[in-house]
Amino acid sequence: MRVSRLGVCFSLIYLVPAVECVALALSSDDSKGRFVFLQLPIGQQLRALHLVGLNESLHGLSWATLYLLLCLPVVVMLYCIGWGLGLLLKRMS
Repeated sequence: MRVSRLGVCFSLIYLVPAVECVALALSSDDSKGRFVFLQLPIGQQLRALHLVGLNESLHGLSWATLYLLLCLPVVVMLYCIGWGLGLLLKRMS
């Protein structure tokens, strides 16, 4: 099975800014700026969990654990969307 180039591109659209935000957060001396940059890549997922009432289960988890729990499914989902679109485009041509 080949790796989907479109899936990788879709995943990188999310991963590159997320890695940049984490790098900026870790290089910042300002605690407020650090918090904001760490929260940016997972903000939408945190909001969705808050809306369904699951944010209480996240208290006490480290940022690394939150990133694994929240970012990994997004990356997989984006890859699958890119893979599906690539398959669709291939069939149409």
